[in-house]
Amino acid sequence: MDSNSEDQSGVGGSVSSELVVGRRVSTRQAKRQRVSAVESEQCEEDVADVPKRKRARRGPLVGRLASLMEMPMDILFEIFGHLNPLDVLRLARTTKEFRRLLMHRSSRCIWIAARNNLPDLPDCPPYMSEPQFANLVFDTHCHECLAPNTRSVDWRLARRICMKCTKDCMIEEGYCYMTESSHLAVPSKYGKRGRPCYYKRDLEEYQRRKASLTDPKKREEFVGERKARVAEMNKHGALLEAWALRQATARSSELEQLRSARKQAIIEELTKLGWGPEIEQIYPSDDLGSHRLVKQPTRLTPRIWSNIRPEMIKHMEDLRAVRLQRERKALVSSRKQTAVSVLRTYKREHLPFTDVMPEPMDFCMFPEVSAIIELPTETEVTEASFAGVVSQLDELITQWRTRNHNSFIDKFKDDLALKLQGTADAAADKAMNAEANASTSADVKGKGKARAVETPLPSKSELVKVLSLATTVFRCEYCSSNFWSFYEDPFHSYMPPKHSASTVPLFYPKIMGHRCLTKGRGQDSPMTPSDPISELTGHEARRRTRWTCAPLGVDEPAGKIVSNLIIACNLDPLTATTAEMDTLDPKLACLNAKCVQWDSVIKDSCKAPVFGWRAAFVHAAQIHQSHYDANKVKWKLLDENLLKDVENVDANPPFSDSALIANFMSAVLGTSLLSGTNEDNIWLCAHCMDLPNEKDATVLSKVKSHLSAAHGVDEPQENQDYYQDYEAPQGRRNPYTPNLRISLTMERPPTVISDDYMSDDGYDSYDDYDGFDGYDGYGDYDGYDDYGGFGCLCSACGDDYPF
Repeated sequence: MDSNSEDQSGVGGSVSSELVVGRRVSTRQAKRQRVSAVESEQCEEDVADVPKRKRARRGPLVGRLASLMEMPMDILFEIFGHLNPLDVLRLARTTKEFRRLLMHRSSRCIWIAARNNLPDLPDCPPYMSEPQFANLVFDTHCHECLAPNTRSVDWRLARRICMKCTKDCMIEEGYCYMTESSHLAVPSKYGKRGRPCYYKRDLEEYQRRKASLTDPKKREEFVGERKARVAEMNKHGALLEAWALRQATARSSELEQLRSARKQAIIEELTKLGWGPEIEQIYPSDDLGSHRLVKQPTRLTPRIWSNIRPEMIKHMEDLRAVRLQRERKALVSSRKQTAVSVLRTYKREHLPFTDVMPEPMDFCMFPEVSAIIELPTETEVTEASFAGVVSQLDELITQWRTRNHNSFIDKFKDDLALKLQGTADAAADKAMNAEANASTSADVKGKGKARAVETPLPSKSELVKVLSLATTVFRCEYCSSNFWSFYEDPFHSYMPPKHSASTVPLFYPKIMGHRCLTKGRGQDSPMTPSDPISELTGHEARRRTRWTCAPLGVDEPAGKIVSNLIIACNLDPLTATTAEMDTLDPKLACLNAKCVQWDSVIKDSCKAPVFGWRAAFVHAAQIHQSHYDANKVKWKLLDENLLKDVENVDANPPFSDSALIANFMSAVLGTSLLSGTNEDNIWLCAHCMDLPNEKDATVLSKVKSHLSAAHGVDEPQENQDYYQDYEAPQGRRNPYTPNLRISLTMERPPTVISDDYMSDDGYDSYDDYDGFDGYDGYGDYDGYDDYGGFGCLCSACGDDYPF
């Protein structure tokens, strides 16, 4: 044996030389064999003895449906007639033989029979062939780009076009020239803008054919034929639209039935696993049918159930956790209502209120009350469970008031600090500018910004004294409009002042019980469930909140008006408190030029409107709001002798609206219109206290009517059936202000000489006249007549509101 044979035998094993001759020997290294060496050698010898077979070539594959064409035609037609139109259409696209057969005119009976298998389907329109009709109705490919899953069909255009091709193939009427004949002779549909849209090729083909006809008669016949065809297309398009809608409805119902059957099957399987009671307690929002594995429109098989069972069990465990959480929340809500019942009993026993009282949201957050509310679910909670809390309610409420008071003082202190900081910065900037102007370029001393001097903040006791002053007026962002916006916008100084819709001053300490601090604006989102004790059905767009002083702010312009009133009462604005002003209850006459009415006969006799000090503030803020008048209104304090001369003007003209209100108040309520006690919106129903249907404070007559109608109390008792709001007499506008006036004798200005003394020309020289206290310092501006003759809007001046 030569060397080559040795190499080959060494690589490939022991192979005889006779078999090597004439064959190509592989040089690839043999794979590692798993059998033993002996078996390996035997196998190699057996293989060497058997010659290798050649692989036979395969001929061209013959289609499985090839033999179908060898069947008799009547049998084929019978088979094809039992198919649906879409099946016939797809069969025609398989081979050339089927296409030649099914697309031939003689095969029209096959298409008709297939179409009749769908009894609700309209007949094929005369302007389309049967294959075209089947392609339009059943095939979901776009007729332009062949994009699949094109669901939108323009039945009146007889085309199925995708959204992408619609932009290129369709054209609106506004973007092309259309004659009256073209509008009716070319198929169209309405676009997004309500304009007719045309298929561009149909429009171009119609215009080209029409332009090619030179004979007017032939052109008219052509247009008539196209109009008739369009009318036919619209008719059949309407039928197809109705059929498509019925098909969609039926398909939707079918899918819903499949989903319902699958859901029921899953429920049965879960019930076998012991989840039946849990399924019965599922909340409607957590319906089992909304799960992605349940709402599928497929039949539930044993194999499918074995695949989805772990996830469905996990979902049921989650639903059980949600149910327990919901039940716990409902239990806590019922316990809160029990706690509110305890609070209502306590508050009704302490009428009338001498200090601010907690409302349900704050009371339930007391640690002692919250501990009882959050007891384990197994523990029963009743009103008796709060007996220990009731015994210490006085102390708990005192602590709550202290916390709120400290929070209010801190907010007032922070606002004061910001104000002082702004004042100090302004003073420093002013000093720096003055120093820069006084210095020269040759001798500059002390460069840089002047150092601001920090003003020490007052102590807590000093802050309480400042809060008690009548000049410390607050404004609520929720219920009071910013009627000082006219001050802050010099650009609009030429316009009439904007009258506030709610000019209501707020003073300490009654402000601690202001309704907006515990009844916030707005409503909870439907997606965010609210606490039942926070609901307020008797207040529009309000809900109960925890006590907060966030909406409160100091109203400095209002404080200046009150300071002017205090000076008119011969008191010191730096020491006069709100309580002192309420105790004094001064009556003030407004001597403003527009409010005083001079007698046309007696020279020095006039009539002036009369107000209490709070009503006087509202009058000044609303009527004399501009920066010319606000702090310069002249008031006259009426003593006991002058008070006897005060008369109600509404009582004289018996046919005015305000007179009818005044007479009703005096007769039914039996009270003096001068005091104005029972006409104020300060009364509340004790039976509705802290309930969701609690209404806002109103006049006494409405409260008594409510007690009779809602609670059957015909003879209500004060502080038992109804009570006065702690915040009174502030926080709300009164529905009726008595039109009180007094006749005064004073020197008439020389310019007031005739009945037209209210004209603007009569007041132009008041700055130069010092004999009358009511008009010095007003200049050219003396009333709303300077801005177009609105006249005084105050009911005390006798003019009606122009709005």
